[in-house]
Amino acid sequence: MQLTPNFKIKETKNIIKFFNDNTVGRISTIDNDGFPQVIPMNFVFANNFTNNDEKTLDFQKGKNKEIWEKDIKIFNNDSHSHAIYMHSHNRGEKIDNLKRNPKVGFEVDKEICFLPSYYFHPTDASFADTLYISIVVKGMASIVTDNNEKAFAMNSMMKKYQKEGKYTPLTKDMKSIQYLTVLKIDPEIISGKYKIGQQWSTKYRADIAKKIIEREGTARAKEILEFMKINILSNGELESTTDSITI
Repeated sequence: MQLTPNFKIKETKNIIKFFNDNTVGRISTIDNDGFPQVIPMNFVFANNFTNNDEKTLDFQKGKNKEIWEKDIKIFNNDSHSHAIYMHSHNRGEKIDNLKRNPKVGFEVDKEICFLPSYYFHPTDASFADTLYISIVVKGMASIVTDNNEKAFAMNSMMKKYQKEGKYTPLTKDMKSIQYLTVLKIDPEIISGKYKIGQQWSTKYRADIAKKIIEREGTARAKEILEFMKINILSNGELESTTDSITI
């Protein structure tokens, strides 16, 4: 995916954070007729087990509490430092597809706000727009067979989805792990794109912010404007926290 530099996510740490702040991704496999099949999945973006054996063992013992937050160099031929793990049913079209063709796509996105056309033009509907963040992955999928890696993947997912704990970490010797189906995507290409008003001047961004408040209401607008680096002050005035927005 070729991206305009102004819309490209440049910081690897922001890609990792975005993956792990969002709970649903979409895996795309190719079916027997050559059509893409897209399925939503829970997932975790974690240190690749095969490249981090010692850290993996520490994680399973509860020692490595921030295993997926290391700043890696995805865009410098280091995409295999991390992998995407998912729990799956052991049968189905998705499994058949990736066994036949392991090349897959994976995508995570967040729609921040729809921008009606009249924000920009009185009558022309083609001016409608959306603020969003998205990351697209192309890679090779496989079914994990090593029980140690399966336990690592599921513990990583539990840490992401059940932050409050209250569970016993899984181990390779548990029957639940031995019969579990875990999918893994080794990324070849990771491309991140965002559109949150970074192309606008500070003044124009503030003008759009006022329209967002009017349409969405103050509570919802606060969430949206946080992405745009704008605060709503107690007196209702707007405060831009920066002149430029980068991710």
